[in-house]
Amino acid sequence: MFPRKKYYQFLIILSSFVYSQDVYSAYGIGELLLSHNASVIGAGSTGLMPNFQKNVSLSNPSTWTDMPFAYISINYGGLQIIDKINNRENILSGLHQFQFILPIKGKYAIGISFQPYSSQLYSLYSNNTDIKYIEQDTINFNSYLNGGGGISDLSFSLSARFSKTEKGALKFNYLFGSSRNQISYSMNDGNNGLDDDFDGLIDEEGENDINYIYNQRNIYDGTLISGYLSSNRINIGKRKLTISASFNSVLNSFRVKNYSFYPFEDVNNNGYYDLSDYPTPAGNDSIPPTALKYEYKKLFIPSQYSIGLNLEMSDLLNLQAELSNWSDLANGENNVLSNLNYQLTDYQHFNISAIRFARALPRYWYESLHFRSGLFVRKYNLKMYATNETDFNQYDYNDIGLSIGVGIKFGLTKNQLDFGLNLINRSDSINNDKFITNFNIGLTIGDIWFVKRRAK
Repeated sequence: MFPRKKYYQFLIILSSFVYSQDVYSAYGIGELLLSHNASVIGAGSTGLMPNFQKNVSLSNPSTWTDMPFAYISINYGGLQIIDKINNRENILSGLHQFQFILPIKGKYAIGISFQPYSSQLYSLYSNNTDIKYIEQDTINFNSYLNGGGGISDLSFSLSARFSKTEKGALKFNYLFGSSRNQISYSMNDGNNGLDDDFDGLIDEEGENDINYIYNQRNIYDGTLISGYLSSNRINIGKRKLTISASFNSVLNSFRVKNYSFYPFEDVNNNGYYDLSDYPTPAGNDSIPPTALKYEYKKLFIPSQYSIGLNLEMSDLLNLQAELSNWSDLANGENNVLSNLNYQLTDYQHFNISAIRFARALPRYWYESLHFRSGLFVRKYNLKMYATNETDFNQYDYNDIGLSIGVGIKFGLTKNQLDFGLNLINRSDSINNDKFITNFNIGLTIGDIWFVKRRAK
């Protein structure tokens, strides 16, 4: 009796509620990666103020005109999120940034960089069982969510010096990528001690389990534009004060191509669509033969602005503060981007940092080191839409973090090896505490360009 009702039961579990743990990379487009290099992470900042070398930030192109050499920079990092209550963890790691910067005669600079914009990697399951009673049968339902992928950022920057005290820059970001989302539904007869399949034997645990899998794939692309402005016109006594500001907005609409594949019964319970499943595929293709295709242009509309201050306490010691606000202006009333139907609507960051830069001409080995430290707070606001854009529940989670970092300068062209570490405590509105470790290592190599070398 149980197998004959499986399609009717499947329609019921499509509306079942799923509660998940450690789901930050499953919200919206995933975990945002807005700090890409070790010097930024070591300062606990967003990279607006100088932190790589004195007067220079790898993340702020308006500061690149102060670079004495061309640089190639590679950064690798990892992020670990530990659920202290439920003893679960999520780990993301990989290339955080590849960057080439070319200053031109101290007046202009151009740069190309590649870095992740967001990342998804999660495997979640319901921590409770939904029980339905259908025609004298007790049916247990469980749900599982899996996903992976992300969005990459290829950027091109132009900067120029307007005067001795003012500099500006434009950055163009091409965002592209893809993600795969999978929802699995499992149902069984509850091991009620009966012979539900009429084979003459009492059913064993798992004998009549039925599993359905529903797959989606998203392909992303869009273009952003950013503007930067820096000024050190103001002095406080003999101390120079640098003020920087930036904005980021959509240049070309962010498009999402969504492919929704029809659900199938995973008969052999291997998690893939193959010849043993129902409906049976034609040939040896492991992908369902048909899909519903949609294209959306207003599911993701990012916008960001930042402002920062840098006060030179001495020739080497700098105190900094930055305030940044990132927001998604879209109405995320559907679950195309997220299986959980959550939208990250805005994100605020504030930090205070202290940096001691290396000496230009070090006399001792320790004078070749940059020391960075900072304290920062972040707040994330989420919306979970129920039926339409006016019916939603709002949640938030907060970060409090400590940052430390060191940079080792070496070579005639001021090459640099950087390390950055963030230790973060995260708490959310359902009282789940997380501990996050964010580590990054970067290597930057300099060379001389546009200089006429003497013939040997």
